[in-house]
Amino acid sequence: MTKEPPLQLGLIVCLGLVAALAPLSIDMYLPSFPTIREDFGTTAAQVQLTLSGYMLGFTLGQLCYGPLSDRFGRRPILLSGIGLFILMTILCATATSVDSLLVFRFFQAVGGAAGTVLSRAIIRDRFSGNYMARAMSLMLMFILLAPMVAPVIGGYLLIWIGWRAVFWALVICGILAILVVLFGIEESLPAGRRSKPGVLILLRGYGKVLTHRKALGYILSGGITFGALFAFLSGAPFVFIEFYGVAPEHMGYIFTLNVAGVLIGGWLNSRLVVKRGVYDMMSFGVWFLFAGAVLLFVLIYTDVWGVWGVIAGIVIFTLPLNVINANAAAGALEYFPENAGTASAVVGSVRYGCGALSGLFVGLLHDNTAQPMGVVIVGCSVLSILFLSTMVTRAR
Repeated sequence: MTKEPPLQLGLIVCLGLVAALAPLSIDMYLPSFPTIREDFGTTAAQVQLTLSGYMLGFTLGQLCYGPLSDRFGRRPILLSGIGLFILMTILCATATSVDSLLVFRFFQAVGGAAGTVLSRAIIRDRFSGNYMARAMSLMLMFILLAPMVAPVIGGYLLIWIGWRAVFWALVICGILAILVVLFGIEESLPAGRRSKPGVLILLRGYGKVLTHRKALGYILSGGITFGALFAFLSGAPFVFIEFYGVAPEHMGYIFTLNVAGVLIGGWLNSRLVVKRGVYDMMSFGVWFLFAGAVLLFVLIYTDVWGVWGVIAGIVIFTLPLNVINANAAAGALEYFPENAGTASAVVGSVRYGCGALSGLFVGLLHDNTAQPMGVVIVGCSVLSILFLSTMVTRAR
């Protein structure tokens, strides 16, 4: 029996820090939505489009980085992506209109995609099976430590300096990420295991992933769960700040409570997945998500406990998110040890593509209440169950 490699906690922490650029770029920015709308004299829907544009850029960026890293190695592609992220973040900080901000956010996401897609690929290079799911879950926990403080920092930067200071803070984070890659992450894909050049090779790799029924089931089920998360992220600033009257600097504390729920779920998954297996934990996660989503919608619709009821519902709804996404990624990547970068690109692209679509729906349905956010979250949870139950079966 092959002995599993030891848990490389230092590597997992470094990967989590690099991959955290993506949630930082989202969560630190969210409290500024109403202020940006006023500053540029635009609408709530147009400001929400900057989040959907970010999701779209993140989706397309990952599709590029995955195959490139399979061909040229993980580290050089990772460094190039972070460099692009820093440049575009500087342009975001100096944007003069909501349209230019939308464009710069798109390309900022293209750069930031490198950290997310390649952190998963490196985990697949180092681990396999249930141990890979455990490593994924731990990495997600470290990634989510950033959003616990990001909205708080973003809220106070907004109040003390202005929304542009949020992007200058992200520039500093990008520089720190480059230092982490240079000194904390070694190349995980030897030259002998790299793919050959050519468009046909690239297309064949994507075709292999997209035609694998079980892998695609894991990818779609996990991806639509991200849609539920980003329905909350895109709707929350307007729901809490404008509908419930929460101060922008206090928005961060609400996000901190939600991320705490995700961290608890991740800790439980890291303890249980080695014994219970990827499929069982994934199945538990999607049904828990559905129950939490329905409860959240009821609390929103009845408004029985006001803002505190909505906050409680969101905390419950977020508990299984780490469980679902860690096991969805591990379940999909397990089938592709030789194309981990490409498979990771599909995983991430579907996730953020679903996020972009759900954020768009929340923006289009915006009616100055929390109900559109609740409706989209419930719909995503139902689709997640359907994809898992119809496309993935328990290993016999």
